[in-house]
Amino acid sequence: MSARRSKIRTRTTSVGTVIGITLVLCMLGLQGFILLNARAIERYFKEQVRVELFLKRELKEADVLRFRKELDLQPYSAGTLLVTPEEAAAQMKEELGEDFLELLGGVSPIDPSIQLSVKPAYAHPDSMKWIVAGLQKDARLHDVAYNAAVIENMDRNFVTLNIGGLIFLALLLVVAVALINNTIRLAIHSQRFLIRTMHLVGATRWFIKRPFLLSGVWQGLIAAVLAVGTLAGLFWLGKRYVPDLLA
Repeated sequence: MSARRSKIRTRTTSVGTVIGITLVLCMLGLQGFILLNARAIERYFKEQVRVELFLKRELKEADVLRFRKELDLQPYSAGTLLVTPEEAAAQMKEELGEDFLELLGGVSPIDPSIQLSVKPAYAHPDSMKWIVAGLQKDARLHDVAYNAAVIENMDRNFVTLNIGGLIFLALLLVVAVALINNTIRLAIHSQRFLIRTMHLVGATRWFIKRPFLLSGVWQGLIAAVLAVGTLAGLFWLGKRYVPDLLA
């Protein structure tokens, strides 16, 4: 009867251990996935950084083309887009829902501009400041505008996310090691009399350790398979119901 209870207790402990390790591995997998893709997310947002360069109206078309070529050759430039006054007015008309040019006699008050796309490597507050400072000295421009607050917040938030993610990942690793350590201690404690008997009859250390090691390997493999299956199921559900999230 006591042997049967011992087997039931051992099986219950093993099942609990497998479930605990599975949950920890799932959390590690999710956190690792987030950290691995954080760089891609950061790069995506930094690729959207734009600088508005408002040109002087008296510039000729040849001067504008020359200026665009100069910008394209800059190491921080990822491309340029010319926005004429008519195109800017059409965009504003679409946003406002009414033709404001009728009140101005059909003449657009918006200056021509160039949208300068900045490479992700330069989309940092310090880099943006010296880029804008250099452009403001150009005599062909009368104004340079960009959203400094968004860039500063974006840079700070991604640094916080990376540091917080690494700390949380380290805590999960500590929890996983502690869980496995306690499981081994409990298994050894429950079999302490058998281990003592095996010592007395001359059993080697490897002979005593082997069952515990094999049990740990099996528990780890089962937990790993369950964790991989759970994560694969979560990613499949995410891809099916929230495709934009994974994209």
